Amino acid sequence: MRLVKKLLLYMISLLLTGSIFNTESGELLDFDTYTREAYMSPIWLGDIVYNETLMFVEDENGTMPPAPLLYAPDEILSVRSFDLTVEYEQNIDYTVQNGCIVLTENSRIFKWSTLDYYPTSAVSGGTFDKTGGGFIAFGEGDTFFKTQVAVTYRHTDRWRGIVPCNIGDRLQKTRSKLANGEALTIIYYGDSITTGANSSNAQAPFAPIWTTLITQSLAENFGNTNITEINTAVGGTNAEWGAKNAKELVAAYRPDLVVIAFGMNDAHTSNTKYAHNIGKIICAARKANKDAEFILVSPMQANKEVKGFYGNQHKFECVLRQFECFDKGIAVAPVWSMHTYILRKKRYYDMTGNNVNHPNDFLARVYAQTVTALLIGKE
Repeated sequence: MRLVKKLLLYMISLLLTGSIFNTESGELLDFDTYTREAYMSPIWLGDIVYNETLMFVEDENGTMPPAPLLYAPDEILSVRSFDLTVEYEQNIDYTVQNGCIVLTENSRIFKWSTLDYYPTSAVSGGTFDKTGGGFIAFGEGDTFFKTQVAVTYRHTDRWRGIVPCNIGDRLQKTRSKLANGEALTIIYYGDSITTGANSSNAQAPFAPIWTTLITQSLAENFGNTNITEINTAVGGTNAEWGAKNAKELVAAYRPDLVVIAFGMNDAHTSNTKYAHNIGKIICAARKANKDAEFILVSPMQANKEVKGFYGNQHKFECVLRQFECFDKGIAVAPVWSMHTYILRKKRYYDMTGNNVNHPNDFLARVYAQTVTALLIGKE
């Protein structure tokens, strides 16, 4: 009966999402090393989550809160260091209580002290002002992800958030080129998130940045080895910068598909100005190639605890949706909605790259899975 139930849930997921990702309920993939198959297994499908990340931070009383997972776990398959090289032992390093991971007294898992995470004074290059006063830890590179753990587990809980999927007859030119093995040039254009900042990439577990995950997944799914990926993203930029440089960094390549991912650094930009700048990027690309199509990626959330970074980003997904209304060659990847739903279940620092506005590998996978879902699957 359990197997029948799992298969039924899987088939319902396929009907709801139209996805044909290579994921089957109950099929266990490798989780002790990076594999694209596991990392691109959509978090909204199936009954196994691979290497979901957690980080442990003491509260103001010096106690360690239980760490909630995205789903209530039925069976923990693995708890490993972020680089996947160290496996932690249940009942020795951690226990599972009320669906949460709880550290034991002598756990080998890294713990942030309250004073390290919320220092009493500013640290050059290591803190930002905290919303409401005080300071909060910040760091680039592996400062945060090296302190996180990766949890693989089975669940029967359900995804109740937005489901990314192919939207009708959009992006038909791109899909046709992919299916027919034709040459396809994809431009990825955005800020530091799109450059892959704080992805493991060149160090264990060696997960590629999210743009590369998309390109590789499309090539594998469609059997098309004629895809050219060009990433012209630049850290610290916003949509206005993107508009000003679109001729050189987008149009010059005459792309077939442009993945535009600005917004994180537009916290203080109005809806009208943001829409105007995104529109200018689209127009520049269309002047070079009238058949160009576009995926507009809404940003993840900035950390509300860090002063000055969270602003108008919550409005931009609706702004981007307006472009869909007028052009079938445009589709929106709703990363904002995905991250918002996940944050109802997990803490911000569980999936952060720099504790301010960058994803770690787990959240970067959400970017990749969400964008890829627009091109892989049925209506």
